[in-house]
Amino acid sequence: MTSSKLSAELTSIVKNKLELGSEERVNVRVLLEQDAILEKVTVALEGSGLKIKDIQEGPDVVITGTLAIQNISAITSVPEVDKIEYDRRS
Repeated sequence: MTSSKLSAELTSIVKNKLELGSEERVNVRVLLEQDAILEKVTVALEGSGLKIKDIQEGPDVVITGTLAIQNISAITSVPEVDKIEYDRRS
């Protein structure tokens, strides 16, 4: 897993849920790199298990959605993903 892409808060939540054997989903915010092609990235993220709720376009693209705990490592392998954070607003 590319842990450098995961925020410290999300890493802690994932570890706790994995220790409990939880298969629930977590709310995440995915921040993309500046030069990311949105259409390509959304297909890759959905293929990795992300259920997209919203996309905020602008200089900083932020995608919010839910992701099963066991799919965290798959989403970190998407090259255009800069950072994945826990979304406490959802």
